Amino acid sequence: MRLLKHAAISVSSGCALLLFSALAAYGQMRDAQPPVVQSSGVVAEIPSPRGERCEALLKQSEESIGKQDFSSAIALAQRAAAVCEEQAAPLLLMARAQMLSHQFDAAEQSLSGVLKRDPHNVPALILLGQVEYLDNHDADAAVSFQKAIAAAPDKPDPHYWLGRLRYQDGKVEQAIGEFQAALRIDPAYYKAYDGLGLCYEAMGENGHAAEAYLKAVDLVHKDHPDYDVVYADFAELLLKVGKDRQAFELAEEAASRNPRVPRNFFLAGKALERGDHDDDDALRWLLKAAQMDPDYADPHYLLARIYRREGKLDDANKEVATFKELSARAPKVRR
Repeated sequence: MRLLKHAAISVSSGCALLLFSALAAYGQMRDAQPPVVQSSGVVAEIPSPRGERCEALLKQSEESIGKQDFSSAIALAQRAAAVCEEQAAPLLLMARAQMLSHQFDAAEQSLSGVLKRDPHNVPALILLGQVEYLDNHDADAAVSFQKAIAAAPDKPDPHYWLGRLRYQDGKVEQAIGEFQAALRIDPAYYKAYDGLGLCYEAMGENGHAAEAYLKAVDLVHKDHPDYDVVYADFAELLLKVGKDRQAFELAEEAASRNPRVPRNFFLAGKALERGDHDDDDALRWLLKAAQMDPDYADPHYLLARIYRREGKLDDANKEVATFKELSARAPKVRR
């Protein structure tokens, strides 16, 4: 993708609440292996079979989460908990998989097992806040993020997640304060620039939003090849102000970085449908987005427009009906 060095934007836009990103990267905890005294008297560390089994199960559970096979991830984490001496790592993985599969009560139960042993475990507090937010308990989520900030005042992550919560709840000024706090701790914390872009966009300050997105893109372009969210967020802004070709390039890059997110494919299809009316290519992107998430309403509206232009009125009417049905049961804000 060609990096966008300039994005002259002056058109105002309204507040658009976006998906709350619940995927946080947590490092896996490693077991300390017991030293073994060799015949020479030199102390050397070798992995125990039990420790190797623990590590293998944790890795397999993490890989299953990446494949969105959450039931396997939970089962593997449960097996890891039976063999790992340190329980935090398998319980955190279990809670992540439970959260991502919307088993919120089970996720809270898993996290309680971590926090009973260590009430200041920052990854557990952040994950608990995410679970509470997704379960519509925003006040509780704020408390969990604030506890994480108190436990790790030198870490940017808790500020970022509290900022995301404030943004999603429409408290944009407070969100900006949290993102700026994260950047004071770590000026290269790219997720905070993405968050600032969302906030400025919500305030109608599209020029400042573009600057923040560009800063995040500059930070992640080479050093964080799997991070896709800022490319999609920036693409949405450019679509709002009519820069469809640039929006497509960003959405295409987002889909390349993370092909498991339907939104990335939808934005690419939307840019093609609006910009060049390249209906064949737009159809491929939009159909992919619809297939990936059967509850995703937006692709069906654009599919109906394309089918209507092609004279396929029956297909267009079916897509309109699907769009209305899915929109009626969708939450106002997809968390």
